[in-house]
Amino acid sequence: MQLLILLDRTRRESLTDQLVEQIRLAIAKGRIAAGARLPSSRNLADQLAISRNTVVRAYESLILEGHAEARPASGIFVAERAPVTAGVAPASGPASERPSVAPAPPVFDTELKRLAVRKERRMVVDFALDQTNPAVFPLKTWRRLVQNHLSHGAASQFATANDPAGAPELRAAIAHHQSLARGLAVDPTQVIITSGRNESLSLIARMLLSYDARVVMEDPGYLGAYLSFRSAGARVIACPVDENGLVTDLLPERGCAMVHVTPSHQFPTGTLLSAQRRKSLAGWARRNGSLIVEDGFGDEFHDEGMQLAPLSSLAPDCVLYVGDFAASLGSGLKLGYLVVPQRYAEAARLTKAMLNAGVSWLDQAVLAEFLSSGPYAAHVLRVRAHYRAGRNMLIASLRRCFGDVTLGGGNAGLQLFWQLPPGVPQAQILELQARRGRIGVYSLHSAPVHVGETGTMAKRGILLGFGGLSERQIEKGIAKLSDIVDDALDDHLTEIDQLLIDLPPDRPPIPTARIRGMAASAKKHEPALTTRHDKRPEFGALAQFELGSAMPLLKSIYHYPVKGLSGQPLTSARLTRGQPFPHDRQFALARPGVPLQADNPRWAKKGLFVMLMLEEALAKVKTHLDPETLQFEIRAGNQTILVVNLNESGAKARIEDYFHQLVPTLPAPPTLVRSKDGHFMDKPDSVISLINLATLRSLEERWGTEIDPLRFRANLYVDTGRAWEEFDWIDQEIRLGDVTFRVDRRNGRCGATNVNPASGVRDMDIPGSLRANFGHKDLGVYLTVETGGTIAVEDRLTRPSAATQAFAPTAKPNGSAGRRFICRGCYYIYSEDAGVPADGIAPGTAYQQLPENFRCPDCGTDKGKLRPHVA
Repeated sequence: MQLLILLDRTRRESLTDQLVEQIRLAIAKGRIAAGARLPSSRNLADQLAISRNTVVRAYESLILEGHAEARPASGIFVAERAPVTAGVAPASGPASERPSVAPAPPVFDTELKRLAVRKERRMVVDFALDQTNPAVFPLKTWRRLVQNHLSHGAASQFATANDPAGAPELRAAIAHHQSLARGLAVDPTQVIITSGRNESLSLIARMLLSYDARVVMEDPGYLGAYLSFRSAGARVIACPVDENGLVTDLLPERGCAMVHVTPSHQFPTGTLLSAQRRKSLAGWARRNGSLIVEDGFGDEFHDEGMQLAPLSSLAPDCVLYVGDFAASLGSGLKLGYLVVPQRYAEAARLTKAMLNAGVSWLDQAVLAEFLSSGPYAAHVLRVRAHYRAGRNMLIASLRRCFGDVTLGGGNAGLQLFWQLPPGVPQAQILELQARRGRIGVYSLHSAPVHVGETGTMAKRGILLGFGGLSERQIEKGIAKLSDIVDDALDDHLTEIDQLLIDLPPDRPPIPTARIRGMAASAKKHEPALTTRHDKRPEFGALAQFELGSAMPLLKSIYHYPVKGLSGQPLTSARLTRGQPFPHDRQFALARPGVPLQADNPRWAKKGLFVMLMLEEALAKVKTHLDPETLQFEIRAGNQTILVVNLNESGAKARIEDYFHQLVPTLPAPPTLVRSKDGHFMDKPDSVISLINLATLRSLEERWGTEIDPLRFRANLYVDTGRAWEEFDWIDQEIRLGDVTFRVDRRNGRCGATNVNPASGVRDMDIPGSLRANFGHKDLGVYLTVETGGTIAVEDRLTRPSAATQAFAPTAKPNGSAGRRFICRGCYYIYSEDAGVPADGIAPGTAYQQLPENFRCPDCGTDKGKLRPHVA
C-alpha cells in the first residue's frame, strides 16, 4: 500500500505529528479501510524520505490512540473499530480554506440499467437471455492454448502496445471464418476487433453519425443499438416488423444515414428477414445512399432450413456487419468484431484507437489459434446439438403446459419469443408473479429491448433464454411457471379481465421432439389446513368410495363432460391408445369476452372458463350430460331445474342464460363451447388422472379431517392399501382390465382442491398442507394409455413388481424418520427415507451414497448444495 501523505518541513508541527494527523484523518474519512494493513515503517520512510524512527514513533502513537493495532509477525493494521476523533480537521492550507462544492452526479438514462448484466439471485430457474451453459465451454482446449502462448514469447507481447484494430492473426482468422460460414470475401484489414456487440455499435455511431442524423431501427429492436445511436445525437425512426422481418415497404425514402437490422434472428421476435425483403433493403440502401448495419444476432446457431444470402453479399459496399462469439464461447469472453467496407477500414481503426487501445493480446491470440486450427468447427457442431436439445425441451414443455403456443425464434439463437395465450395475464404481470415464485422470465419492458409503439406484441410478449439451463431445469421451470399462473388465479391475484386478450395471427409451428414432462415442485411453504370437519358432507356419489381394500382394485370411474361442473360416475369405459378419457371435459362454459372460436375452440388455461373454483354458486346445482344423446339436465336437490337437448335449436342459449342468472359475478351470459377433436382439461396433453384412496386415508389420519375424494376431480380412483405407492410407478406401466397405462408424472395440486364440491366453500388448503408436511404439493399421478381396451369398476390393478418390492410402508415423501437435507438453491428437501424413485434413488439411500452427478430434482443444482435440515 502507498499512502498519500504530504509533509511540510516549514510547519511548526514535527514530522511525527504531521504523519499521525494525516493517517488519523485518512482513517476517519475512510480513505484507509478498517482492517487494512499499513506500509511497513521501512517502506513508508523510504516513500516519504524521512527517518524510519519518525514512522515508528507515529505508528506507536496511532496504536496508543486505538487507531491501529500491531499483529505479531504480520505488521501494523488499521483497527476494525477505530475511535471517533472529535475536532479532526484537514491540514491547513489554501485548499482547505475554500469551501468545496461537489459536482452533481451524472444523469444516466434509466434504460441503460437494462443493458447491465444482472444475475437474478434466489431464482430456482432463470430463463436469462445472456447466459450460456458453462459445461459446453472447451475448457481443456482453451487451457492448453493459453499455456502454449504464455510459454512462447508472452513477456514481449505484454510489453508491446497492441494494434487498436486487433491482432493481425485474429483478424485473418475471422476473415477466413466469414468466407467459410457466410460465403463472403473479406480482407483482414476490414475486420476490427472489439469487446463485443455494444462496442461495435458505439464505434459505428461515433464514426459515421452526426448530430440529428436519421437512423432507422426495427420496432421492437435491440436496446443497445438504440442507445448507441441516440448517444451520438441521432434521431431514431422506428420501422415495424412482422412475420417476415423488417417491413421494408415502410422505410422512409430520403434523408436516412443508416438502418440497423437483425436479419438472421430478429431481436426480440426471432423472425427471419425474407429473401425478397433482403433484396428490397439492399436496393433501398443503394438508392438513398444509406448504410446497413447487419447485426449478426443468432448467426452462430441457425438450425433449421436453408440460410438466406447475407446482406453483405447483396450490397457489400454499404453493409457493416456486427458479430461476436457470445453464443458459441460464452458472454464472458468479451470478444466481438466489426466488418466494414474497405473505404471505412482506416476510419474504423482510428476511431477504435480513440475509444481504447484494443482488446487483451492473450485472449486474441488464443481465439485466433482456436479458430484457425480446427477445433472451433467441431465445437460449434457439438454445442449446436446441445442447444438444439434445450430448445426442443423448451418448446415441448410450453406446449405440454400451455397448449398450442405461438413462438418466434425457434430456428436460431438461444432464446424464444413467446406470445402469451389467452388465460395467461399480461407479460409484466406474469413476470412479477414468476419472480415471486423464483422463476425468471422477461417481458419486453425489462429485457434489453426498445419498443417504439406499445401494442399487443409488447404487452403479451415474453422472452425465454435457454442457453444456461439444463433440459431438466427447463422442464421444471415451465411446469412451475404454469403452476404459478394457476395459483395466482386460485388466490385471486389475477383479475379475470387480464386474461381476455386477443392474439395476433399464429406463426408457423416449430418442429420439436416428443419428450416426457415432469411435475412441478413446491413454490413456497404455506399454512396447513385452515379448518377441520367432524362429519363427511352428505353426497350420494361418495358411497362408491370404500374404506380399504384387500387387494389393489379400481374402486370408481368418473368423467366430467362439462369442465367445472359435476362429475358423473361410470361403471366401465373404453379407452384408446394415446387418447384422453372419452368425453372428459369435452364441453366448457367460456367466460364472456373470451377470444375462443365458437365453432372450433382450442385448449386454453382454466382461467378462461366458468368453474367451481372461482364461482361457488355452481355448487348449488348438479348437472348431468349424456355424451351420446346430448341430453343435459340441471338439478337442485330433488328438483329438476332444466332439461334440454343440445341438438335442439335454442338449447345452448337456455343453458347460457341459466348460468348467467346462477352466477351473479358474470357480466354477461357465458358461451357453451365444444371441442371437436380435443378437450378442456387442465393439462393440454392426453393424460388421465388417478388418485390412490390409500393416500387420502393417510392424509385424513395425519390432518384429522375427512377429505372428499371428488375434490381432486380424478378419472380413476384406485385403492392399493399402501399410501403414496403411486409415486413409485413413475415411468413404469400398470394394468387395469384390458388396458395398459404408462405412469407419466405426478399431479401437482392447485387451489381448486380447496373448494368443497358439495357446498362451494373454500374450507381447506390442500396445496399448502401438502407443502408444509412433505415439501411438495403433488397428489395422484397422470397416466397415458399405451394399450387400449376396457376398464370396469372392481378391476384388479397390476402394478410394477419392482415398485412393490422397493416400497416401504413407513416411508413417506420427505418424511422425518431419517436424515433430511435441504437444497440451498431452491429449498427442496431430500429425505433419506423416501429417496427419489423417479430418478432411480431408492428409499433408504443415505446422503453419502448419492452419486456424484446427483442433481436437485427441482432446480438442477449439484449435490454440494444440500445441507442438513432440521424441521
